[in-house]
Amino acid sequence: MLFHRHGSAATGSRPLRCFFIQTGFGTAFTYLTSGVFLSGLALLMGAGDVIVSYLSVIVNICGVLILLFSPVLERFQSRKRLTVGLTVLSRLATLFIVCIPVIAPPGLRLPLLLVAVVAAFTLQAQTTVVLNQWMLGFMDERRSGRYISRRQTLTLAVTVALSLAGGWWMDVAQGRYEGFAALFALAGLMGICEVVLLVRTPDGPACHSAVKGFGLRELVRLPLQNRPFAGFVLYIFTFYLLLYIADSFTMVYLMKYLALPYGTVNLLYMIISLPQIVLLGLWGRLSDRRGHRFVLKTSIWLFTGETLFMAFAGPEGWPLFIPIAFLCSSAANSGFAVAVFNRRYELMPGENRIVYDNFYSAAVGAAFILGPMAGGAIKGAVESALPAGGGVPFAGIRVLYIVSAVGILLLQTVCCRPGRGGVRAPAARFPEGPKNCDSSVG
Repeated sequence: MLFHRHGSAATGSRPLRCFFIQTGFGTAFTYLTSGVFLSGLALLMGAGDVIVSYLSVIVNICGVLILLFSPVLERFQSRKRLTVGLTVLSRLATLFIVCIPVIAPPGLRLPLLLVAVVAAFTLQAQTTVVLNQWMLGFMDERRSGRYISRRQTLTLAVTVALSLAGGWWMDVAQGRYEGFAALFALAGLMGICEVVLLVRTPDGPACHSAVKGFGLRELVRLPLQNRPFAGFVLYIFTFYLLLYIADSFTMVYLMKYLALPYGTVNLLYMIISLPQIVLLGLWGRLSDRRGHRFVLKTSIWLFTGETLFMAFAGPEGWPLFIPIAFLCSSAANSGFAVAVFNRRYELMPGENRIVYDNFYSAAVGAAFILGPMAGGAIKGAVESALPAGGGVPFAGIRVLYIVSAVGILLLQTVCCRPGRGGVRAPAARFPEGPKNCDSSVG
């Protein structure tokens, strides 16, 4: 089985406890070096709206690049050694980003930033894939929803704490470079703790790929031949594409157009984070009882609430509509985070797991690239069609949320019809893994 029963409790075995604690350090590192802080550092270097919008989803975008790494990584028998090595490389590459304003002249900072960000977050995307595969072999399929919900709850607790502290610190530092340097230094300490913990985590049995010598055609053909998995990937790809037509511009909308301070932005994002501390556990239990497919499609319906209310969030009405939108996002994200992880591995075969996982990451990454591109094109068309200084304030961005909402509604209407894999369909059982590979899968 893809999920093995090494402990009766959701975090009962030693490896699962190690992975649980690792989540805290990994989340701290990622939060301090991405999101609002990476966007702020980019704005400090003179980045424009489109670049900042892509930085908000850069990890997913870089998932496209890891597809070509699959044949090489399948040759590694030890998931532990591979994960530790990739973690060290990804952390060092990420910390290099904060050095750019010091070592590079102004004219080279943005090009160097883009190269460094792509390299660092491509390594991070691949590290996540391999780490998940190492971890998954120790999980109990009957309690996987609850275990993932507990990991997500810890992630949220760390995120909330750092949102408060980081937002306060950046307001004190008044957005100066020294403030970003201190945050990245703290992230480096978190990265060291994470590596030490991974080194102390037990490895799984050696894993051997069933197919050797993959070419690019084979890397694509193999997952596409698995119709349930390919259909799932297409569904998630389309959802992300529609959502990030607008959602990728949310950070730049808050920071640049509405001109909200760091503390306010972080407090708003806590509206997404705090309710999930309760909601994740509820979704996790529901996912184990009703099936991961049910929770996945139910949660995607809720994203329409976020996008619709964001469309009403203008300069005067944002204190009302953004909190409502973010509450919808909290309910949607908590269910989606639990279900999409488990549903992916529920459909994934046991052999050549890195190939399947990297294919999924590449498809999601493609959606994260195409979504902001489409959003930028729509935004530009709307702004050019409206008279300067007239009409709805910031209409170019706000219309994107309407487009996303309508698109997601249409997607759900098509995919949730009876006979099209609707939410009432029973979840598939976890497929059997290869007999020669008992290592974890992610």
